[in-house]
This record gives sequence, structure tokens and C-alpha cells, in this order.
Amino acid sequence: MSIDNWEQHTLLADSAMQENDNLRSMIHYQQAFSIAEEMADNHNYSIDDRLVVNVVSCHNLANFWRKNHDTEYELKYLQLASEKILLLIPQCPHQQCDSFVSSLGCCKKALIDFMKRHPNPIVAKQVKHLDNASQCELIAKFRLN
Repeated sequence: MSIDNWEQHTLLADSAMQENDNLRSMIHYQQAFSIAEEMADNHNYSIDDRLVVNVVSCHNLANFWRKNHDTEYELKYLQLASEKILLLIPQCPHQQCDSFVSSLGCCKKALIDFMKRHPNPIVAKQVKHLDNASQCELIAKFRLN
């Protein structure tokens, strides 16, 4: 599998989402996620490439479930994105680089946004003051144009 295959499935899933074809969208997001999983252990790809495809795949699935009103799966994929970052980044000896900081910031932002919509108003109120945009200057890196 390759980044091109991953990108193709991701774009097909995005198209299906725009057409409100949830089944086709889910199938392509899952295929993209599977490709990302295979790439995670493949050292022929750079850490940045492996990180991007894994995090984008998780965030796409989280977004899919959010649009379908399933907060349990949304949180599952947001947490998985954070775990992917922590699994992939420690392999890099330069943990002070912008890529490391912005990647963690982007997942942190998504998790905080999720918590701000928490069904328990006490929990939502506790996180509402958190700045969810800190260290997210490169968040566009995790979006396909």
C-alpha cells in the first residue's frame, strides 16, 4: 500500500460524505485507516508521512462519527489519534521540533473540543476556559485540500 492509495480512499470518502452516502464514506475511511495502519510500521516512509496518514485517518473517522451523532466512537478515534502520535513520535530523536509540538497540539485541540461538548455540563464547564488553539499553527497539515 502507498500514500497514493491512502489519499485516494480518503478523497473518495470525503466525496461520499459530501453526498451524504454514509456507507460508502465509512468503507473508504476504513480502507484509508487500514492503509495507515500498515504504513505505521513501514520504515520506508518518513515519520512525518506515517504520522500524517495515521492522524488524518483517525480524525476523519472521529469526524464521521461526530456527524453521525456517535460520541463514543468519536472519542475512541480522537484518543487513538493521540496514541498514534505518542507511538510514532518517540522514534524521532528531535522531540523539540515543530512537527512534534504541532501534532500534539492538534490532537489536544480535538480532544478539548470534544470535551467542551460533553453531555455532563459540569465537565463541559470545567474545560470551557482551556485554550484549544495553543500550538496548532500547523493544523492545516492534517487536512486534505
